[in-house]
Amino acid sequence: MYLNEAKEFMAKYPQITSEFRGCSEEEIKILESLHDQNIPEAFKEFLKWFGKSGGKILSGTNYYYPYLSGEIYQDWIEDEIVPIGYKFNDVGLNILNRNGFDGQELMKDSMVIMSHQGYAVEFIKTNEGNNPPVYIFVEQGDWLKKGPTIWGNTFSTYLLNMLEQEIKALEKIGLLK
Repeated sequence: MYLNEAKEFMAKYPQITSEFRGCSEEEIKILESLHDQNIPEAFKEFLKWFGKSGGKILSGTNYYYPYLSGEIYQDWIEDEIVPIGYKFNDVGLNILNRNGFDGQELMKDSMVIMSHQGYAVEFIKTNEGNNPPVYIFVEQGDWLKKGPTIWGNTFSTYLLNMLEQEIKALEKIGLLK
């Protein structure tokens, strides 16, 4: 429904989408429970489509269910790399706080949807409608002065733009012809 344009675009790349793995309804309910809030419909649609694995899409970026659910951190908790109860939203809080912003306030009613290399984070506000804007903060440039900014006016346009960029990159490096 919200992601029709992105799905139409990706239909041209079955070799990529064949690797997509979506989340189950149960996993989505777990995420809502962990975040103690409802997940916007557009993001749920993404989760069902390829929220567990996107194959070559965003490879090397913390984006999928094991991060969203905090599953990935269990070994890190056991090795005392992160504290007990560490969640994906903590990545956003930490990045914002260490750069002089009030992460608690900026991340209120938010869900981190992406983290990259510990210096970039993207998030949505769960109280901004069914197809909310996507916010970004990166530890560089104007973000260090202004804080998080809107990266996509809606999740659906953000996702389409991200997929178009990922396909271009895969074509450029020869992983997609």
